[in-house]
Amino acid sequence: MGFVKALLLGLSTLSAAWTQDPLVPTIDIVSELMELKAAVAQLKEEVKVLQEGQPKVAFTATLEVPGKRGHIGPHSKDITLVFKHVKTNIGEGFNSTTGEFTAPVRGVYFFTFNCFAGASRPMSSALFKNNVNVVSIWDQPSSGDSEDNGFNAATLLLDPGDRVYIKLWKNTQIALTDGYSTFSGFLLYPLK
Repeated sequence: MGFVKALLLGLSTLSAAWTQDPLVPTIDIVSELMELKAAVAQLKEEVKVLQEGQPKVAFTATLEVPGKRGHIGPHSKDITLVFKHVKTNIGEGFNSTTGEFTAPVRGVYFFTFNCFAGASRPMSSALFKNNVNVVSIWDQPSSGDSEDNGFNAATLLLDPGDRVYIKLWKNTQIALTDGYSTFSGFLLYPLK
């Protein structure tokens, strides 16, 4: 008997669904949309608050000297490269006089550097954090190759006052031409 009741109940529900007008919604779409709109607005406000509280730090600089062509190096000792042509310096962490980035806040930062030179001599440089070599690039001259390029990147945990900079290795060179040699970095996220 229970089976028959369930079957009859199921058929009556199915019959009601078939007789309902398919163009008439079974839910209040306007109310649902209003609720979703309110939730999106609240999320946008929360993101805005989070972004406003985060420090903004980013820079890009080049070795380019307008109107000047040539190379830096070779030198008899390693030298810190001074990227004087600043394209961006949000947060003022990059110093174009020293070529060093100084972390304003504790956080995780991402750095890239690209070095370009003619192929007459080796080209080699390295990214340093507080006098410690983090990553390097090297390109040896080869026959038939008139240009040398190298690129590297690193993600670093920095404390306020930590310094990051690029050194040119002794007996190597780097080009000053057309902004090909660059140094960039930015804060991924701050840490407490």
